[in-house]
Amino acid sequence: MGQFERLLVWLAMARTCLYSPGMSRKPVYFLMGFFVGAVVSLLWNAMPIIRAGGAPSIPGIWLDIAVQAVIIGLLLGLVAMWFGTWRRNRN
Repeated sequence: MGQFERLLVWLAMARTCLYSPGMSRKPVYFLMGFFVGAVVSLLWNAMPIIRAGGAPSIPGIWLDIAVQAVIIGLLLGLVAMWFGTWRRNRN
């Protein structure tokens, strides 16, 4: 099994663990916002390091980027949850 197939299997398992069809909308909005925020933050912060290639590594930089991605993901998840429920209650 190649890496792509393993990734697909992992994503399928993660989807069943994190999301079930009977969930309310708040957790769904939060999870969507969290994943989008974390991925965008990781890409935004890691691209300059990846492009630098041969530059000397800064100790702890990947931990710092991961923590920042989690924090931004949490904040964007809360905003998505609030905005989703606000929009639904407004109508």
